[in-house]
Amino acid sequence: MNILQVYTHSPESCPIGNPKNLQIMENWLKNVDTLAAKHGIKVVGIWTDRWGHKSWAVYETPNMEVFEKFEQEPENLQKITFTDVETRTVSVPTQTLTFFEKIKKGQKSK
Repeated sequence: MNILQVYTHSPESCPIGNPKNLQIMENWLKNVDTLAAKHGIKVVGIWTDRWGHKSWAVYETPNMEVFEKFEQEPENLQKITFTDVETRTVSVPTQTLTFFEKIKKGQKSK
């Protein structure tokens, strides 16, 4: 299962101008791979638009329950004190095509 998270913060809460938030983000970025691995999750990638105050992260997780436990790690909880997080399950093309095939088979049996 793939999870996409979109992180957005305001210009006022930007880590660049806020030492507390800067420390939180530095700590998170240094530890996110280890934290994820602890839960059997792989960090596929994290991308940041520094001037747009937005970041994107993609994770591979065995299931949503495992991901929820990962999200409850203190480093993740600190980040949400100043960041809005949108979480989505997403799929790669092969997963989408497999899903389409199941849909088509279901439509034929009606």
